[in-house]
This record gives sequence, structure tokens and C-alpha cells, in this order.
Amino acid sequence: MTYRFVHFSDPQLVPAGMLNYDIDPQARLKHCVDTLLQQVPESSACIITGDLTHWGEKEAYKALKEELDRLSFPVYCLMGNHDHRQNFLDVFPNHPRQQEGFIQFTVETELVNLICLDTLDDRKRSGVLCEQRLAWLKHELEAANKPVCLFMHHPPFETGLASMDRDNLVNSEALRSMIQPHKEWIRHLFFGHLHRSVSGHWQGISFSCPPSLVHQTPFNFDNPKPDSVSPEPPVYNLVDIHPDRLVVHTHNFLHDSPAINSRACQRYQKPLDPEL
Repeated sequence: MTYRFVHFSDPQLVPAGMLNYDIDPQARLKHCVDTLLQQVPESSACIITGDLTHWGEKEAYKALKEELDRLSFPVYCLMGNHDHRQNFLDVFPNHPRQQEGFIQFTVETELVNLICLDTLDDRKRSGVLCEQRLAWLKHELEAANKPVCLFMHHPPFETGLASMDRDNLVNSEALRSMIQPHKEWIRHLFFGHLHRSVSGHWQGISFSCPPSLVHQTPFNFDNPKPDSVSPEPPVYNLVDIHPDRLVVHTHNFLHDSPAINSRACQRYQKPLDPEL
């Protein structure tokens, strides 16, 4: 038994036809969707961990919806600091949410529960989980009868990237304290925001973050305010959850170099030892 889903982050859509940092975000997303339909059509879901748009306009969410509607499996969207809840809900009126208005929800599967959090703190780059949102998470963890994966936009810890660490989850200690009694249930933490591929473990919980679908954060650990963005290519992650393991595969979907024929190419081969 395997549960397979796609994880990508920070597509940062703008109104159709507009560029952002010399990049067309809708063209990037279209290429990503085309690749998903061709290479992993059997996926069970796609989860996007926030910054769906760059400025939160309804026109940008309409451009996002136009591309996501082409996928043959459910798509679940989280809020990032660039997003606007009401504009999102106006364009995606049937998307799961809390009654209180936060875009928080749980996707139940046979193997795990996927708990998706809303860390948007309106008009701030950093994120927050208020008491109401934390109480909801506490209820979901206590009610879970199987392992869970957590999804959020803002990482709840510093990663060493000076330009991003100042804008993480501001009340990470409250989150850490709340999940402490449930750590053995948490299989993995997925987040975005960093615009870089980062993985490791926090408080004994493994985590992964994919690059953005558009521009990337420069690989500079000391500069808190870089004056450039990196043109490194985007990826999506393909996640396979098995009963005994969780595997995250990273795919650079814009990679277009021709394949190297391993039978016809020139390569160094150690001479065979006739005695072997």
C-alpha cells in the first residue's frame, strides 16, 4: 500500500500575461502541470504550501485556477504571506477550510492524515499560528487514529539563511510545546517559503522544503537583504508514503538536456580481470 502525492510551493502567480522577476509564473506552472499529467497521472493529490500568488489579486488566483483545474487529482492549497484569504476563497469557493475562516483542514488517507495549517499573518512576511489555529491543530492531533504529516508555509525554526530566517513562524515555541506529546505520530513536516531545497529534522521530526516554482533565494547564508534573486530551476517533489517509510523524490521538471545513451556514449571502463 502506497499513498503518492505531489508537493510544490511558492508558485507566486500574478495576473495572466504579467512577469515577475523576469519570469512568467503562469508559464512555469503550466509546464509543471503538463509534466505532472505526463509523468505522474496516478498521484492521489497535489499539495501547494503557500504563496500561491505574489500580491493576492483575484486575477492572479484566476490564473492559478486555470492551470490547476487541468489536473486529474485533487489539489489542496495553503496560505502563505503573499496570499489573501478572501480573494482566494472567492475564486476557490469549495476549497476546504475551518468554519472560523482559516484555510486549515485535514485530508484523511488510509495510511496517514495530512494536516494542513494556515500560518498567514495578514500584511506581514512572517507567519503565526494564533491560539484558535493551535487549538484546532491540537484537536486534530488528539483525534488522529493513525500517523500524521504536517503542512505549513512558514518553517518553525531557523535554517541559517539570513534573508529568510527573520520571516519564519514567530511563535514556533508555542507550536513545539503543543506537538511535543504527539511527536511519535508525526511522520514528516512539509513547508515552503524558503525558495530553496532544504531538508533535515527538527525536534526529531523529519522535514523537507522544495524550491519555488519561480525565483530562488540566493545561496548566501550571511546577507540579510540580497539585491538579487537566483535563477536556479524549479522543482516539484513526489512523495511516496509507505507503511514503513516516507520517501521524497525531487524532480527538476524544466531540465531539458538530452539523455545520454549509456550504451553509445564515451565512458571510462575498467578492463575486466580475466581471473574474475
